[in-house]
Amino acid sequence: INIFNMKLNSGTNIKQLSRWIDEWQEQLFRYAYFRLGNRSDAEDVVQDAFLKIASTTSAIANPKAYLFRIVANGCVDSLRHKSRLKPLEERASAIIPSHSEEMEAEEEFRRIERLLSHLSEAQTEVIRLHIHAGLKFTEIAEMLEEPVTTIKSRFASGIEKLRQQFIN
Repeated sequence: INIFNMKLNSGTNIKQLSRWIDEWQEQLFRYAYFRLGNRSDAEDVVQDAFLKIASTTSAIANPKAYLFRIVANGCVDSLRHKSRLKPLEERASAIIPSHSEEMEAEEEFRRIERLLSHLSEAQTEVIRLHIHAGLKFTEIAEMLEEPVTTIKSRFASGIEKLRQQFIN
């Protein structure tokens, strides 16, 4: 993201935004990629999140949680838009990897999506945020505005359902 060509609001300075990008861009991208299954779409969603936080005029208590919420909403919007165009399986198979790492990432995406499709959306979201994005349960709780115990319970029950799939 080229932050030097951006006009920032009075509440966010370039150094602050640059620090946030350095700290969280990789986590945000990984989370978006495993939600969308497409590198380009994930990059767009993350870039839009940083643009939005840069243009926000109000104070943000927790910028990390705010960014993850923006990315999560952006992923939902992108999936909703794409679902009108073609089904998820077609979208995932249409990704043309440029090298072997992307091929492996695509296969991992499909495998994980198959596993997570057996869980509730609430459990899936918590698992993605904790595993893919590397967020702590307290950060997820703050972002989703839920008690930490609820977040931990969703994670544990989701993981247990995944274990049961392998046993059966």
